[in-house]
Amino acid sequence: MPSFMRLMAVAAAVRSGFASTFHVFDNTAYTNTSIGYGSSNINWIPAYAIVLEWNVYPSYPLVLDCEDLYFTSTSTADLYLEIMSTLQTWAADVIPEGQIIGWYGLSGNTISSLYDHYRSLISNYTNHAFFPSAYTFSDSISTWNKSLTSVVNVINTIDNTLPIWPYTWPQYHGNYSFIPGDLWQRELEALASNSNLDGFVVWGGKNHVVCDDACQSIAGDEPWLNITREYLNTLYGIYSGAAQKSGSQLFN
Repeated sequence: MPSFMRLMAVAAAVRSGFASTFHVFDNTAYTNTSIGYGSSNINWIPAYAIVLEWNVYPSYPLVLDCEDLYFTSTSTADLYLEIMSTLQTWAADVIPEGQIIGWYGLSGNTISSLYDHYRSLISNYTNHAFFPSAYTFSDSISTWNKSLTSVVNVINTIDNTLPIWPYTWPQYHGNYSFIPGDLWQRELEALASNSNLDGFVVWGGKNHVVCDDACQSIAGDEPWLNITREYLNTLYGIYSGAAQKSGSQLFN
């Protein structure tokens, strides 16, 4: 098979797998620490970056992060839609055909009167997915779950046909300390049992504002990592037992 056709066949297989399975994506960048255990690759593009420099895993989902461009005001919505549609088009022009693109946090920052703006953004590039925030602000699992349920309801109102992969983070959003192991475990279990989700993303470590050198030096020793690996071992049946979910990354 010609190399181009082979790439397209692989991309089609990856897209099919994403549509029907439960993926846990590793978007961490802690020093000398990665999750493994069946977690999948993902590409995350900050607002200032060039797509090709950050699209290091071709055919895996591409998350665009422009947190100043939200559909929260009718006065800016048309302009922001034009900007984001243009950015999506530029990205689509340089990545493999059919690669999934989505926006971090946009669904949780879109007011109801502007849902059609989000739908227009999706129609601009239909191989789309939602990447809402499911970060932790307190020790209350019920508060965390209520926030996740709220944003999922918004997503299902906008478009209930596309994958939903929330962004999680083993640190608190605010003081950036690491979440206690028992709370992190409960969040992981809630994500796996949520029938509205197609998996989730674990983020952390890239930005030294939220994880400085001292934080980086202990990240791999904090409880979250072994808990995540044990969770994935059970979820995907990596080393023993039957898998609870399909979607394990085979090579990482």
